[in-house]
Amino acid sequence: MRGNYGLGMPAEGRGAEPQAEDDTIDLRDIWRLVVKHKWLLVSMATVGLLAALLLSFIRTPLYLASATVQVDKRAARVVQFGQDADASADLDDRTGMGTQLELLKSRVLAERVIDELRLDRQALPQALAQAQLASTAPGADEEADPADEEPASTGWQAVAGNMLGKLQQSWNKMRQPATDSAERLNREDVIAAFNNTTNVELVRNSRMIKVNAENADPRLAARIANSVTQTFIALNLERRLESSSYAKTFLETQLGLTKARLEESERKLNQFARERNILTLDEKTNVVNQTFTDFSSALAKAEQDRFKAESEYESIRNTPDTARQVLESKTIQDYKSQRSKLDAQYEESAKIYKKDFPKMQQLRAQIDDLDAKIKIEMSSILASVSNYFEMTKRQEALLRSRVEETRRQIVQGQDQSVDYNLLKREVDTNRELYNGLLQQVKEVGVAGGVESNNIQVVDKAEVPLFPYKPKIALNTAIGLLAGLVLGLGLVFLMESMDDSIKFADEVEKTLMVPLLGVIPKIKQKGDQGGSMALQAQHDPRGHFAEAYRSVRTALQFSTSEGAPRRLVVTSTAKNEGKSTTAMALAINFAQLGLKTVLIDADMRNPTVHKYMSLGNTNGLSNFLSGHSTAGELPQATEVPNLQVITAGPIPPSPVDLLTGPKLGELMDMLQADGAQFIILDGPPVLGLADAVVLGNQVPSVLYVAQASQTRKSHIKDAFRRLRMAGIVPRGVVLTKTTAQNTAYYTYDNYYGYGADQAKSSNASPKTEPLLQKA
Repeated sequence: MRGNYGLGMPAEGRGAEPQAEDDTIDLRDIWRLVVKHKWLLVSMATVGLLAALLLSFIRTPLYLASATVQVDKRAARVVQFGQDADASADLDDRTGMGTQLELLKSRVLAERVIDELRLDRQALPQALAQAQLASTAPGADEEADPADEEPASTGWQAVAGNMLGKLQQSWNKMRQPATDSAERLNREDVIAAFNNTTNVELVRNSRMIKVNAENADPRLAARIANSVTQTFIALNLERRLESSSYAKTFLETQLGLTKARLEESERKLNQFARERNILTLDEKTNVVNQTFTDFSSALAKAEQDRFKAESEYESIRNTPDTARQVLESKTIQDYKSQRSKLDAQYEESAKIYKKDFPKMQQLRAQIDDLDAKIKIEMSSILASVSNYFEMTKRQEALLRSRVEETRRQIVQGQDQSVDYNLLKREVDTNRELYNGLLQQVKEVGVAGGVESNNIQVVDKAEVPLFPYKPKIALNTAIGLLAGLVLGLGLVFLMESMDDSIKFADEVEKTLMVPLLGVIPKIKQKGDQGGSMALQAQHDPRGHFAEAYRSVRTALQFSTSEGAPRRLVVTSTAKNEGKSTTAMALAINFAQLGLKTVLIDADMRNPTVHKYMSLGNTNGLSNFLSGHSTAGELPQATEVPNLQVITAGPIPPSPVDLLTGPKLGELMDMLQADGAQFIILDGPPVLGLADAVVLGNQVPSVLYVAQASQTRKSHIKDAFRRLRMAGIVPRGVVLTKTTAQNTAYYTYDNYYGYGADQAKSSNASPKTEPLLQKA
């Protein structure tokens, strides 16, 4: 089986389940929904537009007055000292300007402006009215009458009543103010109204702040804006003066305390110096330190000399011949030179004379005498080096003792200087603090009286000429947008709740079977009787006929042998166009000049005989029950090559009649009699077993679904029943479709091509060849 028929295959014959559909949003689907519900969207947009216009015109016009002030980092100073005393200089632009914005929104400023302009008595009467209503409302001040109290309950009723009482008490605390003072409540309402009608904003990329005030009276709006700026400047000056006065008082207090500490520390330092007889401790410490440094250097040099002398002594004692002093001694070297000559003569004479020969003995005596002299010289050198070594050791020991003595002097001097240095350091610190505080007191006293304000008015608020609220254009756009959004929400809600097949391309996506045709919804003319399917005969060039002709063509290409010779037409439920589809297909096959038999197999609700104006006394039920023969059943119709077998009288159990072999025998006899196509109008699938029985006896099943009516879940349930019975639907025909169900094209685009030319030329409809094997 091809993939398109996978859903209709039995569970054991199918492969893996198809992958889940992609959840991505398709703009074409959204556009189709918009086109489908365009009048609803237009209506909602119109309602939103009219509501916005109505609300805009009934609102009280408000005027907006704006004043601009500039806030510098610091004010201009007459004197240049004391610049570091300005705390705002350490703040960056964002922090400093944010602080100024919050000051403009402060309660102190609001109360001062309200009192100055008497807004609580004249300009904001609605706030006063609200406060009076709140103060006179019953509830908080009324005491419960003990006589009205219910008798105490016990058990779970008491627990429940206690819980409810606590909940009510908490709710009353959240809703009622903490005070019942009418004056306080009125004040709070006036301040809240003032804050709601006045706002401040920072001008982008500048140090300017814009103050906006709105009011129904344009003159009062300008007065409020100007009063806010002037009050802001006055409050800033007051804060600066208060800050300077407080700083001066604080510095003077600290100056007196620091002066007392300085005097006390100086007295302690002098007393300590007298008790310890310390006059020039620093100079003495410097001399001792210098002496210690000199002795330490001399000790280091003495240690180096001792190491050198010791090395030379050990070298002469162990290897005298190679010692430096021996090699540098001219006497020893002369003796060694003479001995070398005597050794050479002795060796030459030894070749001639024996050792006892006088000349040989004389040479030996001279050699021994030179060795003795060399030994004496070397002993002298060793004694000299030994003496030098001992001298360096004594010098090192002497220097080490002096270094230790000097170190003890330094440590003793440091012990004496610790307390002195502490006292002197305290004196120096107190003196520096005293001098600094004295300088600050003088600077604050001078700068406090000459410092100017760092806030100035750039633009005063002028009386506005036109109201800025309501903004009719903006409100209209918002209303229109809100209407569209609400309309889209309703559309998506309706579409999400609508489970029917709304568009033609949903058939293959949802059911995984091919879509064989789309049948338009056409109103039947009042002068035409019978079924709408007869339009395929009466108006062969019409949209309805062209639609079913396309279904016939799709069936011809559905198999390699052409259109199926036996075909059952069924649907999910009644009134979906099943019988009309079966009749229209039978008429279309008959128009090809092929003998076609239409069997009304819906013996529970037969309708073919009504649409074709035929009798129903003898039909399929008679044959299946054995009360009639096959030759008596076919009835001729007004359509050439088309015969109809009606359902006959309604039997008590149609499914039992269809289960037997007689239906197959009837179709075999009809084909033997020359019928080339047999189309059966079957009953619906859901709730009945008749369609499943027919599907097992007829190899091909055509499924009919009504657009925007048949639910997808019902179709899937019907397909599941057919699949469990091993029935594969050949395809689906979508009936009663409108332009909304075909996405982008009208039926003139689908089936009206060439219709006008054909009508104008009065050409007869062409006969479409049958694509099947003989």
